[in-house]
Amino acid sequence: MSFDFRIYIIVGIFIIVCISLMVFNFVIMYYGRRNAMLESKIRKWTVVLYEQTTAVSNNKSVSKHQRLLLQKLSNAENLVAHACALRYIKSDFPKDYSDYMRNNYAAFHKLAVIYSRKDTIERTCYANFIYNFPQIAYSAHGKLADILISFMEDDADVYCCANVLRALCKIGSIQGVVVSLQIINHKALFMHNQILTNTLSDFTGDKHMLGELLWKYGQQWNDNIFASVIQFITGFSNNYRETFLPVLQKTSGGTKARTAIILYYEKYMYEPVQPILIEFIANPTDIRLTIEAINALALYPASDTISTLKYALYSPKWQIRYAASSTLIKLLDTTDLLALLQGESNYAREIVDYMLELEALLLLQNVKRPLPLLLQGEQKKQEKEQEEQEEMDGEKVTV
Repeated sequence: MSFDFRIYIIVGIFIIVCISLMVFNFVIMYYGRRNAMLESKIRKWTVVLYEQTTAVSNNKSVSKHQRLLLQKLSNAENLVAHACALRYIKSDFPKDYSDYMRNNYAAFHKLAVIYSRKDTIERTCYANFIYNFPQIAYSAHGKLADILISFMEDDADVYCCANVLRALCKIGSIQGVVVSLQIINHKALFMHNQILTNTLSDFTGDKHMLGELLWKYGQQWNDNIFASVIQFITGFSNNYRETFLPVLQKTSGGTKARTAIILYYEKYMYEPVQPILIEFIANPTDIRLTIEAINALALYPASDTISTLKYALYSPKWQIRYAASSTLIKLLDTTDLLALLQGESNYAREIVDYMLELEALLLLQNVKRPLPLLLQGEQKKQEKEQEEQEEMDGEKVTV
């Protein structure tokens, strides 16, 4: 009697599928139960907070509520539920919310000390709580900043450090932001350049003072942080034209930082930078620097700018040709563009023609763009008339 092992394989697969479905259903039930418990906690905290705001408005003691906060909110799940309930109060009763935060900020500071002794995930959770409710700092933002910085010590990962930095920016602690960036820099933690810039842009204190201090420590930062500092400064100040120029000229400088400086000069015009931008195109060392220099030259119209951009149209790299043609379209008039289209270089002719077609397409889609570009019709007008004439001649012959 022979056994067909295929039957055992099919039965085994069926059993595995059944077990998988059972596990899946148990997981769904578990998380459904957790969500229901969280919603129940949110409702309870909402009731407690409404009662407490009423008590505050009636000048009653808050000590009992503060003891409740210290007892319950040391658990991260309760902290999340409390935060959700607090959002309801904040949106419905903003004045009561402000009074509540002012009367209970001491309890939240004590909670910060408690969370500083917890693991990384819970520290991250509390840092995010402070980011969402920066009024916790009240008048003692320096003390709270010191506690938050302690969150970044030991085994803190990049996610924890990023949330601490966000919280420090939200409460407006200048020294706290500088120290937290120094820790991130020292630990060599990578935060995406744009995320870091957006975080710094959320700073609620004196941005000019923070910008000056961050620039003072410029030699300490790695290229990624330094670029974010420059982009942060770009967002609010045009007073760094002369300051940034020597850094741009240093060939030993980081590519990201130098690119950020070029973007600064693309926003704030500064004539002495033009020959440096031209040099990036004439003797390219990094394609990112070259492309941003081409884009920035749109702000510096001059004969040497035009000749340099025309030279860039011959580059073997399509990204450079694309950027150069885009900038030339902004600077040249119809006659000069037609001259490029009728030139001998296939590189130059094709990329300019492509950019003109792209501009026309954007116009048809009602996208607002700077335009000397109705010239596409001028360039192809004769061809269109010739085609129509040929069709008419064909119809006459048929008749």
